[in-house]
Amino acid sequence: MTITATYDALVRQASDTAAKYLWEAQEQIDKVFGKGYAAKNPELVSAFIKVAGQDFNTACLAVAVQEASGKIESALHAIADSNN
Repeated sequence: MTITATYDALVRQASDTAAKYLWEAQEQIDKVFGKGYAAKNPELVSAFIKVAGQDFNTACLAVAVQEASGKIESALHAIADSNN
């Protein structure tokens, strides 16, 4: 997969992602602990956002490794086939 976004687009996307994580944190925390809990516990909101970002990063890295290993496997098969 090739990333085709410009740096400007990626910067805008980053702030959109942060806002999405913020709203999602508030919604999920209030759902579990009651309305207004997120507003009274910004450190919990911060931790939620950090974990969400780390989870996304881990998932992206796993996809990248999977894609790369598939390409390496295909290349190795092509080399092996050309030697037969």
